[in-house]
Amino acid sequence: MDLTYFYTFKEVAKWGSYTKTGEELGYAQSSVTTQIKKLEEHYKVKLFERVGRKMRLTQSGEELYFYIDKILSLLDEAEERISKESNLRGTVRIGTVESLAAYFITPYIKDLKGRHPELKILLEAGLCPNLKEGTLEGKFDLSILLDRLSEHPDLTTIPIRQEKLVMIAPPKHRLHSLKEMSLKELETETLILTEEGCSYRVLLEQLLKEENVQAKSVISFSSLEAIKQCVADDLGLAIMPEIAVKRDLESGKVVEVPFDHEKIPVYTQIVYQKKKWLTPPIAQFISALTT
Repeated sequence: MDLTYFYTFKEVAKWGSYTKTGEELGYAQSSVTTQIKKLEEHYKVKLFERVGRKMRLTQSGEELYFYIDKILSLLDEAEERISKESNLRGTVRIGTVESLAAYFITPYIKDLKGRHPELKILLEAGLCPNLKEGTLEGKFDLSILLDRLSEHPDLTTIPIRQEKLVMIAPPKHRLHSLKEMSLKELETETLILTEEGCSYRVLLEQLLKEENVQAKSVISFSSLEAIKQCVADDLGLAIMPEIAVKRDLESGKVVEVPFDHEKIPVYTQIVYQKKKWLTPPIAQFISALTT
């Protein structure tokens, strides 16, 4: 059904005249008559009857008017919302890693929610390989990764910034006083690492392998807070993004030991399918993250 017929129908009901409706809409009277006849043929009822010099809605016409008025009101509301790009409805699905979810993107999520109170935002944390796969499969509208710059023929990658990785130790640890540190120093230390598959754990393990260095032992946790607490309790050393441990360093809960993070370049980056249509909220979110 051509929605133009609905607008014409409503105007005829308003003016009670095919001629006046044609003048208002810029149609010939015959065009108005044809549109009303097509509606009557579609619904198999008579919609207007002539009373004197006016066209008046029949009972069936009044019932149809009730629904058409609702339909056109919703269409007008949709056009207004979308054109203004404010307070849009729908769902945005975002994948990211724990450290960025906890220490980076929260203000941007809050801002997006403030602009679109009725928007449903689903945020899910995971490992970078799983997030990329989920983005390719359409599980996420976009993902925010902390990894080497992603290269995939079906994904658009937007770097936000390079993240500094820091190695942390308990206060008064012997390595804290060093100006430079050889990776060989780690052979006598316990490393407390994130779960297997975490991007910067993988990169650190690759670096240690290249340098032929093996730590005394390794403890794994999935929780960043648990890792930081273990370090503070003198159970070992850990490597993590500076943004995730900045407050702990400032408070003296843990200390930083010299570690060349440039050997493990990781970037906060946005990835989404190249064929993905960016809705206004998604485009606004990306713009806020990259401005």
